[in-house]
Amino acid sequence: MKYSFLVLIFFLLYCKQSDSAGSDAGPEEVLTESITEVTLEHPQRVSMTEYMHLNAVTVYQKKDNIRSNNTGYIVSLNYKIGDRINAGAVFCKILTKEQVALKNISRSDSTLIKFQEPLQVITHGTGIITSVNVVQGDYIAEGDIMATISEPGSLIAEVNVPYEYKQYAHAGTRCQLILPDQHIMEATITGMLPTVDPVSQSQTYFIKLSQALLPENLNIMVRLPYQHSNNALCVHSTAVQTDELHQDFWLMKLVGDRAIRVPVTLGLQNDSLSEVLSGDLSIQDSIINEGAYELADSSLVKIVF
Repeated sequence: MKYSFLVLIFFLLYCKQSDSAGSDAGPEEVLTESITEVTLEHPQRVSMTEYMHLNAVTVYQKKDNIRSNNTGYIVSLNYKIGDRINAGAVFCKILTKEQVALKNISRSDSTLIKFQEPLQVITHGTGIITSVNVVQGDYIAEGDIMATISEPGSLIAEVNVPYEYKQYAHAGTRCQLILPDQHIMEATITGMLPTVDPVSQSQTYFIKLSQALLPENLNIMVRLPYQHSNNALCVHSTAVQTDELHQDFWLMKLVGDRAIRVPVTLGLQNDSLSEVLSGDLSIQDSIINEGAYELADSSLVKIVF
C-alpha cells in the first residue's frame, strides 16, 4: 500500500509538469515556402545578326628600303628610328675610298678638290623610319640596306579565315574591328591572297585601315557577320539557363506566381541576345531575366522592379 501511494504521487507530479510545459509552448510553427525575388522581360522580335570572331594583326603593305649607292664610309647621318622622312630627302652622305685617296693628291692639284665632296643617298619613299642598320662612321658596300621606311597610308589588317567560311568573306564584305581598348572601327575587306596555309587551312584576307595612326603588329579582333534573321524571337542571354555540358537549354516563364521551366532550342546568338527557335513561347509571355539561376520548376517567386 505504501509503495502504491508513492507511485501515485510521482504520476500526479509528472502530469502537472506536462500540463505546465504545454501551457508555456506557443502555437505550432507553420512551415512556409521560400519566395525568390525576380525581374521579368518579354520576348521580342528583332532583326538579328550573328558574328564570327577572328584574330587579325596590323602590317604595313608598303615598305621602302634605303640602300647604299656606293662603297665607302658614312660621314653624315641625319635620321634615326621613328623620324618621318620625305621622298627626295638626303638620308646620309658617303665618302668613298677613292675620295679618301684623293685627299693627299689634291694638295698638289686643286682641280681634284671638287671630287672630294661626299656622295648623297637620296630617299625615294615617304613615311616613318622603322629600322636603321648603320651608324655614322660605318663602312658599307654598294647595295647594302641601311634603313627601312614604312608608309603609314599602306597599313592594313591581315586576318586568316578558315576555308570552310570562305562564302562569308570576300572583297567588299563589311566587318567590324575591335581594338584592344574596345574601340570599334567599321571596315571593309579589300583583298585576299590566292593561297591557303597548309597547316591551318585558312586563307589570308586584307582589310584596309582608315586610321593610319595605328601601330604595326597590333593584335585586333575582326567581327565578321555570317548569319542573319530579319524576324527572330529573342530574349536576353541572361535569361537562358543551361546544364553543365551546355546541351539542354530552358527558360523560366512566369505563370501566376510560379516559375515554370520551359525547354527551348537556341538559334542565333550575339553579345546580348539569344534567338529561341522552339519552345512554348510568345511575345506576350513573361520570362524571368534575373533570379532564375538554379531556380526549381514551379518555384514561388516575387516580382521586383
